Amino acid sequence: MLTEQELLTLIAKADQSDVKAMIKLADYYRQEGQMDKAFKYVHKSTLYNSPEGERKLGYYYEKGIGCDKNQIKAREFYERAALHGDIKAKYNIGIYYYHHNQFPQAFNYVKESAEESYGKALLLLGYFYEHEIGCKQDYSLAKECYLKAGDLGEKGFYHRLGTFAYYGYGEEKNLEEAFNYFYTGANEEEKECFYYLGVMYSKGEGIKRDNSQAFYWYLKGANSGDIRAMYNAAIYYENGISVPVDKEKAKYWLKKSAEGGFDLAINKLQIENI
Repeated sequence: MLTEQELLTLIAKADQSDVKAMIKLADYYRQEGQMDKAFKYVHKSTLYNSPEGERKLGYYYEKGIGCDKNQIKAREFYERAALHGDIKAKYNIGIYYYHHNQFPQAFNYVKESAEESYGKALLLLGYFYEHEIGCKQDYSLAKECYLKAGDLGEKGFYHRLGTFAYYGYGEEKNLEEAFNYFYTGANEEEKECFYYLGVMYSKGEGIKRDNSQAFYWYLKGANSGDIRAMYNAAIYYENGISVPVDKEKAKYWLKKSAEGGFDLAINKLQIENI
């Protein structure tokens, strides 16, 4: 929040062609909900070839902030900012091309941004390598990208590393390593990890078998919206595995799982005519 004097000072600097002041004003007005003024100052900054301003103007056009949505102009300003060396713009134009199914272009821009150590780009590049988007599938390079992103403080990738180790994607299957990745991710509230911890505790994979811990993680996964965890929580309630039998809770989670489209839950409901 700016004081009145700070605001007047920024306006004066912007009027004297201070690009940083223009961008600060745009951010301020956007935060205050004055989108027309925000757009005005972002647009003004691009007249001075500000890479940050060009990237932000691209975003304004993409989302319709203070202007009509215009995907052509969004791409134009993202590309201008990328050409002027803005690594975030390279990431943004990569996402733009990805959403428009132009995968080779998306890959190239994201790779450029990742090579300049932009964490979000490294995460996306890992995803591209993992799923063969605009490039050949390479789990080793995907893992490398995820780990580099982690070193830069990014989160949300431990479930991916866990599945690599659990299923042996691009490496030797390693259940202990998988468990460690899932556990680390769970502690950071990566909800995708909850289900796998339930599975590994229930089967004694990579950790000593413990059904009470399995139920804990299944229920946590169910509450986070994982339809597989919902189904398994229902089975635990139905059969009283490490928890008192509770048919109502079993039915509740079974129906929730089926509503989410989980085939085992749908089939069980049909067979039992619930």
